[in-house]
Amino acid sequence: MTMRVLTTIAVMFFACGFVAQFALQGVTLFLRSAGAPSSMLGLLYVAAIPYTLRFVWAPLIDRVRVKNQPRFRPWIIGCQAAICVLLAVMLLTDPAETPRAILIAVASMMFVLGTQLTALGGLIAEGLDAEDYHKGASVQGAASALAGFVLGAFVLFLLGDLGWQVVVATLLAVSTALLLAAMFFLDVGQIVTPDERPSWLSQLSIFGRPQPRLLFLLSVLISISILFPYASKSVLLVDAGFSVSQGGLIGIVAGNLFAFLGAYLAKPFIERFGAFNLLIAIGLCNIAFALGLAFLVRDGINTIGIAVVVLWSSFAVFATFTANRSIILRLCRPGRQATEMASFTSVEAMIFLALAGAGISALDQVGLAPLMLGSALISIGGVALAMSQRDKFQPLGSRTGVHEKAQEPSKT
Repeated sequence: MTMRVLTTIAVMFFACGFVAQFALQGVTLFLRSAGAPSSMLGLLYVAAIPYTLRFVWAPLIDRVRVKNQPRFRPWIIGCQAAICVLLAVMLLTDPAETPRAILIAVASMMFVLGTQLTALGGLIAEGLDAEDYHKGASVQGAASALAGFVLGAFVLFLLGDLGWQVVVATLLAVSTALLLAAMFFLDVGQIVTPDERPSWLSQLSIFGRPQPRLLFLLSVLISISILFPYASKSVLLVDAGFSVSQGGLIGIVAGNLFAFLGAYLAKPFIERFGAFNLLIAIGLCNIAFALGLAFLVRDGINTIGIAVVVLWSSFAVFATFTANRSIILRLCRPGRQATEMASFTSVEAMIFLALAGAGISALDQVGLAPLMLGSALISIGGVALAMSQRDKFQPLGSRTGVHEKAQEPSKT
Protein backbone atom coordinates (compact mmCIF):
# COMPACT_ATOMS: atom_id res chain seq x y z
CA MET A 1 0.00 0.00 0.00
CA THR A 2 2.71 2.50 1.01
CA MET A 3 4.78 1.87 -2.12
CA ARG A 4 1.72 2.31 -4.37
CA VAL A 5 0.83 5.64 -2.78
CA LEU A 6 4.46 6.81 -2.97
CA THR A 7 4.46 5.92 -6.68
CA THR A 8 1.35 8.05 -7.17
CA ILE A 9 2.97 10.92 -5.27
CA ALA A 10 6.11 10.67 -7.42
CA VAL A 11 4.23 10.58 -10.74
CA MET A 12 1.75 13.35 -9.94
CA PHE A 13 4.24 15.73 -8.38
CA PHE A 14 6.43 15.20 -11.44
CA ALA A 15 3.39 16.13 -13.54
CA CYS A 16 2.78 19.27 -11.45
CA GLY A 17 6.40 20.37 -11.46
CA PHE A 18 6.85 19.70 -15.18
CA VAL A 19 4.04 22.06 -16.17
CA ALA A 20 4.52 24.63 -13.38
CA GLN A 21 8.20 25.17 -14.15
CA PHE A 22 7.41 25.53 -17.84
CA ALA A 23 4.75 28.12 -17.03
CA LEU A 24 7.16 30.17 -14.91
CA GLN A 25 10.46 29.63 -16.75
CA GLY A 26 9.84 28.27 -20.24
CA VAL A 27 7.06 30.71 -21.13
CA THR A 28 9.30 33.60 -20.07
CA LEU A 29 12.01 32.47 -22.48
CA PHE A 30 9.62 32.22 -25.43
CA LEU A 31 7.89 35.54 -24.73
CA ARG A 32 11.20 37.37 -24.38
CA SER A 33 12.56 35.77 -27.54
CA ALA A 34 9.44 36.96 -29.36
CA GLY A 35 10.16 40.54 -28.26
CA ALA A 36 7.76 40.86 -25.33
CA PRO A 37 8.52 43.92 -23.15
CA SER A 38 9.52 43.55 -19.51
CA SER A 39 6.09 44.82 -18.46
CA MET A 40 4.53 41.79 -20.15
CA LEU A 41 6.99 39.46 -18.42
CA GLY A 42 6.13 41.07 -15.10
CA LEU A 43 2.48 40.16 -15.68
CA LEU A 44 3.57 36.54 -15.91
CA TYR A 45 4.39 36.60 -12.19
CA VAL A 46 1.04 38.23 -11.49
CA ALA A 47 -0.54 35.34 -13.37
CA ALA A 48 1.14 32.96 -10.91
CA ILE A 49 -0.60 34.51 -7.89
CA PRO A 50 -3.45 31.91 -7.87
CA TYR A 51 -0.81 29.23 -7.21
CA THR A 52 0.22 30.84 -3.92
CA LEU A 53 -3.38 31.66 -2.93
CA ARG A 54 -4.55 28.06 -3.12
CA PHE A 55 -5.22 27.97 0.62
CA VAL A 56 -8.21 30.30 0.03
CA TRP A 57 -10.25 27.56 -1.66
CA ALA A 58 -8.51 24.62 0.06
CA PRO A 59 -11.50 23.93 2.41
CA LEU A 60 -13.57 23.16 -0.68
CA ILE A 61 -11.22 20.27 -1.48
CA ASP A 62 -11.56 18.85 2.02
CA ARG A 63 -15.33 19.33 2.17
CA VAL A 64 -16.50 18.14 -1.28
CA ARG A 65 -16.37 14.35 -1.37
CA VAL A 66 -17.57 11.87 -3.98
CA LYS A 67 -19.21 8.77 -2.55
CA ASN A 68 -17.47 5.41 -2.98
CA GLN A 69 -14.22 7.00 -4.18
CA PRO A 70 -10.97 8.00 -2.49
CA ARG A 71 -11.78 11.58 -1.60
CA PHE A 72 -8.85 13.22 -3.41
CA ARG A 73 -9.09 11.15 -6.61
CA PRO A 74 -11.62 13.37 -8.45
CA TRP A 75 -9.58 16.47 -7.67
CA ILE A 76 -6.25 14.97 -8.76
CA ILE A 77 -7.55 13.46 -12.00
CA GLY A 78 -9.90 16.37 -12.80
CA CYS A 79 -7.08 18.87 -12.46
CA GLN A 80 -4.77 16.79 -14.64
CA ALA A 81 -7.46 16.67 -17.33
CA ALA A 82 -7.89 20.46 -17.09
CA ILE A 83 -4.12 20.91 -17.49
CA CYS A 84 -4.23 18.88 -20.71
CA VAL A 85 -7.08 21.06 -22.03
CA LEU A 86 -5.16 24.26 -21.23
CA LEU A 87 -2.02 22.94 -22.93
CA ALA A 88 -4.13 22.12 -26.00
CA VAL A 89 -5.36 25.72 -25.99
CA MET A 90 -1.79 27.02 -25.64
CA LEU A 91 -0.84 24.90 -28.65
CA LEU A 92 -3.04 27.24 -30.73
CA THR A 93 -1.31 30.39 -29.50
CA ASP A 94 1.86 32.15 -30.61
CA PRO A 95 4.24 34.11 -28.32
CA ALA A 96 4.66 36.87 -30.92
CA GLU A 97 1.01 37.18 -31.96
CA THR A 98 -1.06 36.27 -28.88
CA PRO A 99 1.01 36.89 -25.73
CA ARG A 100 -2.05 37.99 -23.71
CA ALA A 101 -3.84 34.73 -24.50
CA ILE A 102 -0.79 32.88 -23.21
CA LEU A 103 -0.87 34.92 -19.99
CA ILE A 104 -4.55 34.06 -19.47
CA ALA A 105 -3.79 30.38 -20.06
CA VAL A 106 -0.89 30.53 -17.58
CA ALA A 107 -3.09 32.16 -14.92
CA SER A 108 -5.74 29.47 -15.42
CA MET A 109 -3.08 26.77 -15.30
CA MET A 110 -1.62 28.08 -12.04
CA PHE A 111 -5.09 28.01 -10.48
CA VAL A 112 -5.53 24.39 -11.54
CA LEU A 113 -2.01 23.42 -10.44
CA GLY A 114 -2.57 25.03 -7.04
CA THR A 115 -5.77 23.01 -6.63
CA GLN A 116 -4.07 19.78 -7.67
CA LEU A 117 -1.12 20.44 -5.32
CA THR A 118 -3.55 20.96 -2.43
CA ALA A 119 -5.25 17.63 -3.15
CA LEU A 120 -1.90 15.86 -3.42
CA GLY A 121 -0.86 17.28 -0.06
CA GLY A 122 -4.01 15.82 1.43
CA LEU A 123 -3.24 12.46 -0.19
CA ILE A 124 0.20 12.36 1.45
CA ALA A 125 -1.28 13.10 4.88
CA GLU A 126 -4.15 10.64 4.53
CA GLY A 127 -2.68 7.92 2.34
CA LEU A 128 0.52 7.31 4.34
CA ASP A 129 1.08 6.24 7.91
CA ALA A 130 2.68 8.87 10.14
CA GLU A 131 6.01 7.04 10.24
CA ASP A 132 6.15 7.23 6.42
CA TYR A 133 5.50 10.96 6.10
CA HIS A 134 9.20 11.71 5.61
CA LYS A 135 9.18 9.32 2.65
CA GLY A 136 6.26 11.16 1.09
CA ALA A 137 7.94 14.53 1.64
CA SER A 138 11.20 13.27 0.15
CA VAL A 139 9.46 11.79 -2.89
CA GLN A 140 7.49 15.02 -3.40
CA GLY A 141 10.61 17.19 -3.40
CA ALA A 142 12.66 14.78 -5.52
CA ALA A 143 9.89 14.40 -8.13
CA SER A 144 9.44 18.18 -8.41
CA ALA A 145 13.19 18.70 -8.84
CA LEU A 146 13.42 15.89 -11.37
CA ALA A 147 10.64 17.53 -13.37
CA GLY A 148 12.63 20.78 -13.51
CA PHE A 149 15.76 18.88 -14.55
CA VAL A 150 13.97 17.04 -17.37
CA LEU A 151 12.28 20.25 -18.54
CA GLY A 152 15.54 22.22 -18.63
CA ALA A 153 17.93 19.54 -19.87
CA PHE A 154 15.74 17.84 -22.45
CA VAL A 155 12.62 19.79 -23.40
CA LEU A 156 13.91 23.38 -23.42
CA PHE A 157 17.54 22.61 -24.29
CA LEU A 158 16.94 19.99 -26.98
CA LEU A 159 13.58 21.11 -28.37
CA GLY A 160 13.52 24.84 -27.63
CA ASP A 161 14.99 25.86 -31.00
CA LEU A 162 12.25 23.91 -32.80
CA GLY A 163 9.67 26.40 -31.63
CA TRP A 164 6.78 27.03 -29.28
CA GLN A 165 4.37 24.51 -30.80
CA VAL A 166 6.87 21.63 -30.58
CA VAL A 167 7.61 22.31 -26.90
CA VAL A 168 3.95 22.73 -25.93
CA ALA A 169 3.00 19.59 -27.90
CA THR A 170 5.66 17.68 -25.96
CA LEU A 171 4.24 18.89 -22.65
CA LEU A 172 0.74 17.97 -23.78
CA ALA A 173 1.84 14.45 -24.77
CA VAL A 174 3.60 13.88 -21.43
CA SER A 175 0.69 15.34 -19.41
CA THR A 176 -1.83 13.20 -21.28
CA ALA A 177 0.21 10.05 -20.64
CA LEU A 178 0.34 10.93 -16.93
CA LEU A 179 -3.42 11.56 -16.92
CA LEU A 180 -4.04 8.07 -18.33
CA ALA A 181 -1.67 6.62 -15.74
CA ALA A 182 -3.59 8.38 -12.95
CA MET A 183 -6.95 7.16 -14.28
CA PHE A 184 -6.10 3.50 -14.78
CA PHE A 185 -2.93 2.54 -12.93
CA LEU A 186 -2.12 4.75 -9.96
CA ASP A 187 -3.31 4.22 -6.39
CA VAL A 188 -4.87 7.39 -5.00
CA GLY A 189 -5.55 6.03 -1.52
CA GLN A 190 -8.29 4.17 0.25
CA ILE A 191 -11.88 5.30 0.63
CA VAL A 192 -11.65 7.39 3.80
CA THR A 193 -14.43 9.04 5.78
CA PRO A 194 -12.91 11.56 8.21
CA ASP A 195 -14.94 12.48 11.26
CA GLU A 196 -14.79 16.20 10.61
CA ARG A 197 -14.74 18.72 7.80
CA PRO A 198 -13.09 22.12 7.90
CA SER A 199 -15.29 25.19 7.92
CA TRP A 200 -15.28 27.43 4.88
CA LEU A 201 -13.21 30.01 6.81
CA SER A 202 -10.70 27.66 8.42
CA GLN A 203 -7.82 28.46 6.08
CA LEU A 204 -5.47 29.79 8.75
CA SER A 205 -6.64 27.70 11.70
CA ILE A 206 -3.38 25.72 11.71
CA PHE A 207 -1.57 28.86 12.89
CA GLY A 208 -3.80 28.96 15.96
CA ARG A 209 -1.82 26.06 17.43
CA PRO A 210 1.60 26.66 19.03
CA GLN A 211 3.69 23.97 17.33
CA PRO A 212 2.85 24.91 13.72
CA ARG A 213 3.48 28.58 14.57
CA LEU A 214 6.87 27.77 16.04
CA LEU A 215 7.80 25.52 13.11
CA PHE A 216 6.80 28.27 10.68
CA LEU A 217 8.97 30.84 12.46
CA LEU A 218 11.95 28.48 12.61
CA SER A 219 11.59 27.61 8.94
CA VAL A 220 11.75 31.27 7.92
CA LEU A 221 14.66 32.15 10.22
CA ILE A 222 16.75 29.10 9.31
CA SER A 223 16.17 29.43 5.56
CA ILE A 224 16.62 33.19 5.16
CA SER A 225 20.42 32.98 4.85
CA ILE A 226 20.16 30.86 1.70
CA LEU A 227 16.80 32.09 0.41
CA PHE A 228 18.21 35.10 -1.43
CA PRO A 229 20.79 33.12 -3.51
CA TYR A 230 18.08 30.57 -4.36
CA ALA A 231 15.42 33.07 -5.43
CA SER A 232 17.82 35.37 -7.30
CA LYS A 233 20.05 32.75 -8.89
CA SER A 234 19.55 34.14 -12.40
CA VAL A 235 20.51 37.67 -11.31
CA LEU A 236 23.57 36.49 -9.38
CA LEU A 237 24.82 34.24 -12.18
CA VAL A 238 24.50 36.96 -14.81
CA ASP A 239 26.21 39.48 -12.51
CA ALA A 240 29.00 36.93 -11.98
CA GLY A 241 29.73 36.96 -15.71
CA PHE A 242 27.90 33.83 -16.87
CA SER A 243 26.06 33.92 -20.19
CA VAL A 244 22.33 33.19 -20.40
CA SER A 245 22.97 29.63 -21.58
CA GLN A 246 25.59 29.06 -18.87
CA GLY A 247 23.25 30.53 -16.28
CA GLY A 248 20.45 28.24 -17.44
CA LEU A 249 22.77 25.24 -17.31
CA ILE A 250 23.86 26.05 -13.74
CA GLY A 251 20.64 27.50 -12.35
CA ILE A 252 18.02 25.26 -13.96
CA VAL A 253 19.69 22.00 -14.98
CA ALA A 254 22.41 21.63 -12.32
CA GLY A 255 20.27 23.47 -9.77
CA ASN A 256 17.42 21.00 -10.13
CA LEU A 257 19.86 18.10 -9.98
CA PHE A 258 21.15 19.40 -6.64
CA ALA A 259 17.57 19.97 -5.50
CA PHE A 260 16.80 16.33 -6.30
CA LEU A 261 19.81 15.23 -4.25
CA GLY A 262 18.72 17.45 -1.36
CA ALA A 263 15.26 15.89 -1.20
CA TYR A 264 16.52 12.36 -1.81
CA LEU A 265 19.37 12.43 0.74
CA ALA A 266 17.15 14.02 3.38
CA LYS A 267 15.23 10.76 3.76
CA PRO A 268 18.06 8.58 5.24
CA PHE A 269 19.17 11.48 7.44
CA ILE A 270 15.67 11.84 8.86
CA GLU A 271 15.40 8.10 9.44
CA ARG A 272 18.60 8.14 11.46
CA PHE A 273 18.65 11.52 13.21
CA GLY A 274 15.14 12.99 12.90
CA ALA A 275 13.61 15.75 10.77
CA PHE A 276 14.11 18.48 13.37
CA ASN A 277 17.82 17.70 13.64
CA LEU A 278 18.02 17.95 9.86
CA LEU A 279 16.53 21.46 10.03
CA ILE A 280 19.22 22.47 12.51
CA ALA A 281 22.03 20.86 10.48
CA ILE A 282 20.88 22.57 7.26
CA GLY A 283 20.63 25.86 9.13
CA LEU A 284 24.24 25.59 10.31
CA CYS A 285 25.41 24.80 6.78
CA ASN A 286 23.38 27.73 5.40
CA ILE A 287 25.10 30.07 7.83
CA ALA A 288 28.54 28.78 6.82
CA PHE A 289 27.81 29.20 3.10
CA ALA A 290 26.30 32.68 3.59
CA LEU A 291 29.29 33.88 5.64
CA GLY A 292 31.68 32.32 3.13
CA LEU A 293 30.01 34.09 0.20
CA ALA A 294 29.97 37.40 2.10
CA PHE A 295 33.73 37.03 2.63
CA LEU A 296 34.44 36.07 -0.99
CA VAL A 297 32.52 38.99 -2.55
CA ARG A 298 33.61 41.69 -0.11
CA ASP A 299 36.00 43.10 -2.76
CA GLY A 300 33.95 42.19 -5.85
CA ILE A 301 32.09 39.37 -7.55
CA ASN A 302 33.54 35.88 -7.12
CA THR A 303 32.36 33.69 -9.99
CA ILE A 304 33.10 30.28 -8.49
CA GLY A 305 31.81 31.27 -5.06
CA ILE A 306 28.46 32.42 -6.46
CA ALA A 307 28.07 29.26 -8.57
CA VAL A 308 28.78 27.05 -5.53
CA VAL A 309 26.35 28.92 -3.28
CA VAL A 310 23.62 28.86 -5.96
CA LEU A 311 23.94 25.07 -6.23
CA TRP A 312 24.03 24.65 -2.45
CA SER A 313 20.93 26.83 -2.13
CA SER A 314 18.99 24.42 -4.36
CA PHE A 315 20.18 21.47 -2.28
CA ALA A 316 19.40 23.22 1.02
CA VAL A 317 15.94 24.51 0.05
CA PHE A 318 14.73 21.04 -0.96
CA ALA A 319 16.32 19.30 2.03
CA THR A 320 14.67 21.87 4.32
CA PHE A 321 11.41 21.38 2.44
CA THR A 322 11.55 17.62 3.10
CA ALA A 323 12.28 18.05 6.81
CA ASN A 324 9.61 20.71 7.18
CA ARG A 325 6.90 18.65 5.50
CA SER A 326 7.86 15.56 7.48
CA ILE A 327 7.00 17.46 10.66
CA ILE A 328 3.98 19.52 9.59
CA LEU A 329 2.23 16.49 8.07
CA ARG A 330 2.00 15.01 11.55
CA LEU A 331 0.45 18.20 12.87
CA CYS A 332 -2.40 18.32 10.33
CA ARG A 333 -5.75 17.23 11.73
CA PRO A 334 -7.84 14.47 10.10
CA GLY A 335 -10.46 15.72 7.67
CA ARG A 336 -8.65 19.00 7.05
CA GLN A 337 -5.23 17.80 5.87
CA ALA A 338 -5.49 19.44 2.45
CA THR A 339 -6.56 22.77 3.96
CA GLU A 340 -3.90 22.89 6.65
CA MET A 341 -1.07 21.76 4.38
CA ALA A 342 -2.07 24.31 1.74
CA SER A 343 -2.30 27.08 4.34
CA PHE A 344 1.10 26.37 5.87
CA THR A 345 2.94 25.98 2.56
CA SER A 346 1.19 28.91 0.82
CA VAL A 347 1.81 31.43 3.59
CA GLU A 348 5.39 30.19 3.85
CA ALA A 349 5.87 30.68 0.10
CA MET A 350 4.42 34.21 0.22
CA ILE A 351 6.76 35.19 3.06
CA PHE A 352 9.72 33.71 1.19
CA LEU A 353 8.78 35.54 -2.02
CA ALA A 354 8.40 38.83 -0.16
CA LEU A 355 11.80 38.44 1.54
CA ALA A 356 13.48 37.42 -1.71
CA GLY A 357 11.89 40.35 -3.54
CA ALA A 358 13.09 42.77 -0.86
CA GLY A 359 16.61 41.34 -1.11
CA ILE A 360 16.72 41.64 -4.90
CA SER A 361 15.40 45.22 -4.73
CA ALA A 362 18.11 46.18 -2.24
CA LEU A 363 20.96 44.37 -4.00
CA ASP A 364 22.27 47.31 -6.03
CA GLN A 365 22.02 49.77 -3.12
CA VAL A 366 23.24 47.55 -0.26
CA GLY A 367 25.53 45.08 -2.01
CA LEU A 368 25.72 41.31 -1.91
CA ALA A 369 28.18 40.97 0.99
CA PRO A 370 26.09 42.96 3.54
CA LEU A 371 22.92 41.12 2.47
CA MET A 372 24.52 37.72 3.00
CA LEU A 373 26.10 38.80 6.31
CA GLY A 374 22.81 40.17 7.65
CA SER A 375 20.84 37.09 6.61
CA ALA A 376 23.48 34.82 8.20
CA LEU A 377 23.10 36.66 11.51
CA ILE A 378 19.32 36.16 11.38
CA SER A 379 19.80 32.44 10.72
CA ILE A 380 22.19 32.19 13.66
CA GLY A 381 19.34 33.42 15.84
CA GLY A 382 17.00 30.91 14.17
CA VAL A 383 19.32 27.97 14.82
CA ALA A 384 19.82 29.04 18.44
CA LEU A 385 16.04 29.22 18.91
CA ALA A 386 15.60 25.81 17.26
CA MET A 387 18.16 24.21 19.56
CA SER A 388 16.46 25.71 22.61
CA GLN A 389 13.06 24.35 21.47
CA ARG A 390 14.29 20.92 20.41
CA ASP A 391 12.45 19.08 23.20
CA LYS A 392 9.10 20.28 21.80
CA PHE A 393 9.73 18.50 18.51
CA GLN A 394 11.91 15.57 19.52
CA PRO A 395 10.02 13.27 21.90
CA LEU A 396 11.80 9.98 22.51
CA GLY A 397 11.05 7.36 19.87
CA SER A 398 9.78 9.74 17.17
CA ARG A 399 11.88 9.99 14.05
CA THR A 400 10.11 13.02 12.66
CA GLY A 401 9.52 14.41 16.11
CA VAL A 402 6.26 16.00 17.21
CA HIS A 403 4.17 15.76 20.33
CA GLU A 404 0.85 15.85 18.51
CA LYS A 405 -0.16 12.70 16.70
CA ALA A 406 -3.08 12.85 14.33
CA GLN A 407 -6.02 10.63 15.12
CA GLU A 408 -6.48 7.98 12.45
CA PRO A 409 -9.61 8.55 10.35
CA SER A 410 -11.95 5.67 9.70
CA LYS A 411 -11.20 3.71 6.54
CA THR A 412 -13.57 1.51 4.62
